[in-house]
Amino acid sequence: MSQSGPEGVSALDFREAMSRWASGVAVVSVRDAEGVAATTVSSFSSLSLSPPLVVLALQQTSRTLKRVEAAGRFSVSILSTAQRDISVRCAKGEAEGLVFDERAVVQDSLAGLGCDVLDVHRYGDHLLLVGRVVGIQRGVEGEPLVYWNRGYRAVTAHPEPELARK
Repeated sequence: MSQSGPEGVSALDFREAMSRWASGVAVVSVRDAEGVAATTVSSFSSLSLSPPLVVLALQQTSRTLKRVEAAGRFSVSILSTAQRDISVRCAKGEAEGLVFDERAVVQDSLAGLGCDVLDVHRYGDHLLLVGRVVGIQRGVEGEPLVYWNRGYRAVTAHPEPELARK
């Protein structure tokens, strides 16, 4: 591991360190007069239970971000391992031809959240969006898609310790 000097942390070192953090994969989308705009995110989390809030980060240059800000709303689709291709296509900005419902939730996702934009803050090269959850769609049963060490992964159950089984 390289050490940080007085000049700070290099982007390369930071990217490498963060690749070790496993994260679920979701698609953030919006349906507007132009159709559906969507992008893949792994920087998404619940923020508050009461009121129900989520937070996510989008690059300042994101085309989806501009449309989300204009619409004042967005949807989050939590993807399953069967939806790797959807994640890849949305990450490339290729949402056309994918199946979204009327609220812009990806069909057959594990769950969908409809959100109103509550707040937006700029940090570095990303914007943090806080969304108030106004609708929840329970999706299909399945295993979540995970991103870790620059690749897609699936969750596997951790074996129970011997002592716990007795």
